[in-house]
Amino acid sequence: MRKLLKVLLAAMLMTELLYGQIDLSGSADFEFSYGGRNSSYVTNEIVQEFRRPHLGINQLNLFLFSELGNDFFFSGRVQWDTWKTGQLNAARISLAFLSYEPLDSPLLFSIGRFTNPFGLYPRRQIASQNLFVNAPLIYGYYVNISDTRGFYGNLGQGYGAENTDNYDPGMTTIYYGGYTTGGMLSWVIVPETMDLSIAVSNVAPASERNYTNLQNLAVISRLGLQPVIYWQQGFSFSYGSFMHRYQGTNYDFDKLERFKQMIAGTDFIFAYGYFELSGEFIYTKWNVPGSNNEGLQSDAEGLLEFDLTNYGGYIDLKYEPSFFTGSYIALRGEKMVFDKFDQPNADTYEPRNPWDDNLIRYSAAFGYKISHNILFKFAFSEQIYDDETIKLEDYTFRSILTVSL
Repeated sequence: MRKLLKVLLAAMLMTELLYGQIDLSGSADFEFSYGGRNSSYVTNEIVQEFRRPHLGINQLNLFLFSELGNDFFFSGRVQWDTWKTGQLNAARISLAFLSYEPLDSPLLFSIGRFTNPFGLYPRRQIASQNLFVNAPLIYGYYVNISDTRGFYGNLGQGYGAENTDNYDPGMTTIYYGGYTTGGMLSWVIVPETMDLSIAVSNVAPASERNYTNLQNLAVISRLGLQPVIYWQQGFSFSYGSFMHRYQGTNYDFDKLERFKQMIAGTDFIFAYGYFELSGEFIYTKWNVPGSNNEGLQSDAEGLLEFDLTNYGGYIDLKYEPSFFTGSYIALRGEKMVFDKFDQPNADTYEPRNPWDDNLIRYSAAFGYKISHNILFKFAFSEQIYDDETIKLEDYTFRSILTVSL
């Protein structure tokens, strides 16, 4: 990471020397949080160790932008955050891409690590743009699929403990960080009415990795429409590999890149007057190997393979009171559903069915822009599981003060 930061700094200095134009900005997010006694990063984003009333730094960001001349631009983001650990992690370069934007062309080309074109949330995942504090379930709730172990019914509980090297929480349906690595073509088909983005990535949207040691490939696309000024609609699709080779888990098996994730979804924004209604609905299909406590499972024909599906979505309602300028009130309702499946070999392998816990989450938030550069927001969420035997206290109280520089 230090080497990467040195390279980035050198590139910044070179750019400044050659062109004399580089823009720097940043933000700091200070958080006060409290979670129920069953809080876990895999379910409500609060690490169990820090579930009690806690004040800390949620995230620090350094944003870079440089115009390189001749229609070329560079954008970058250096990020410090508390994801997965509850403590401020080491700096990482989460965004770094070069774009070619011809002035008189409707086409835009990008290469590097850029915002995932799928859906709505990746464009709203920075604290200053997110109405709430938690990510939507489809982006932030860890499912029982791992990019090294495949499908295992107790991920998040069955492998290690939080903040340990052998902890395997699984993956979210779509990576909550909002970025992917590869190349992207963006086409403005009809200005302010229709646009299309198609990205070729080295991993499917579920994976958090910048790259893998397998021959993975994924296609991610979104068609955006704006029929009228107050209505925006998007249609997204993705298909690609997500597995990763890892010593001690799956290293004895080959061709793991044949396992795929397919995602289809739609997102929308209706904005009129002081109100905004927005949300997403997403369907996912996985082809994945199965694991238990002894590792990946196989029979005479090879690895046991599962075809699993899940779907979910959320709706946000935002209201900006005319009598309290700079403030907003928001409500969110969302649901995750995991379907039942056919077991490939019931005599040797009997995982849970359906393959994860169906649940709904209700959230409410209040935000106030104290000044041009300071935003405060408070949010509460409560989760309810369809299985009445699951009695978990994993509600959250979270507030963030964002200072933009």
